[in-house]
Formats: sequence, C-alpha cells, structure tokens
Amino acid sequence: MNVSYTEIILAGCILTLPFLYESSHVFRYHLKFFLYYAIVMVNSLLLIPLFVFRPGNVRNLLLASAWCHHISTLLGLRWVVRGREHLEKDRSCIIVSNHQSSLDILGMFDFWHVMDKCTVVAKKELFYAWPFGLGAWLAGLIFIPRMNTEQAKVVMTEAARNIKKDKSTYF
Repeated sequence: MNVSYTEIILAGCILTLPFLYESSHVFRYHLKFFLYYAIVMVNSLLLIPLFVFRPGNVRNLLLASAWCHHISTLLGLRWVVRGREHLEKDRSCIIVSNHQSSLDILGMFDFWHVMDKCTVVAKKELFYAWPFGLGAWLAGLIFIPRMNTEQAKVVMTEAARNIKKDKSTYF
C-alpha cells in the first residue's frame, strides 16, 4: 500500500478537527460561521433555478425559509419570537431588525411562514455577494443604495407604496 505525505497530512488534519472543535471556542465560532456561509451559498445556487420562474416574487422567500431554517439547529442557535400574534394578521407592517450580524436572517427564517408575504430591505452591496445576491434579488429583496440618500429615499417610498398595495411585510 502506497500512502503519500499529502494523504497523511490530510488524515492528521481531519483527526484533529474534533479536538479543536471541543477545545477551542474560537475555532468552533469560525467553523460554524464558515459552515453557515457555505450552506447559504449552496442553498442560493440550488434555489436560483426555482426563483427564475417567479422573479421578484416575495413568496420565493417562503421557499428559501423552508429550505434554510434548519441551519439554526445545525449551528446550535435557538430563536425566541415575541409578538408572533401580530404577524398573523392580514395587514401590512414593517419589522425593524437591528442586524448586528449576518446571522439575523436565520431568526427571520423561523417565522417567515407566518407572514406569508414578506421581504427585506438590504444594502445594495449585498446584491454583489453572488450567488446569494442574485437569489435574494430574485426573491424580491429591496436593495437600497446607502451612499446615495436621494435614491435610497426613492426606493423606500416605492417600497412603502407596495406595502400598502400588496399588504406585504418588509424588514
């Protein structure tokens, strides 16, 4: 049997992963964050072909939510939603999230199905984080240019009009 040095090094790395995961909080954090981003990108690639049939439709996010809400469990996150009863009414509303990290979207996935028609207002720069950005655009996210105040106001005014017209919910 011929074993190369590359295979030995690879096997050594794989065998040290459980030790590092259990002994280092920093390693565990970075591994989970890497897994989160990898899963989101793979999910985006898988969902884009489905979203193409309904481009810009906010209900595409229901499919994304059903597909992605299990990521929280994988990462060991638990979410608590307060005021869920207010979301179950057929009315338009705006939910403000403080977006302290990119993980906030996982919390939203836990109750997206309650709201039915829901989308997110996000900074325009996220559109360029492909494949996620393309999937988000096809799912009806509203991208605002934060550096151009006047254009951002126009986009937000249009979004407010759509909220009233479609009885949609926006983050």
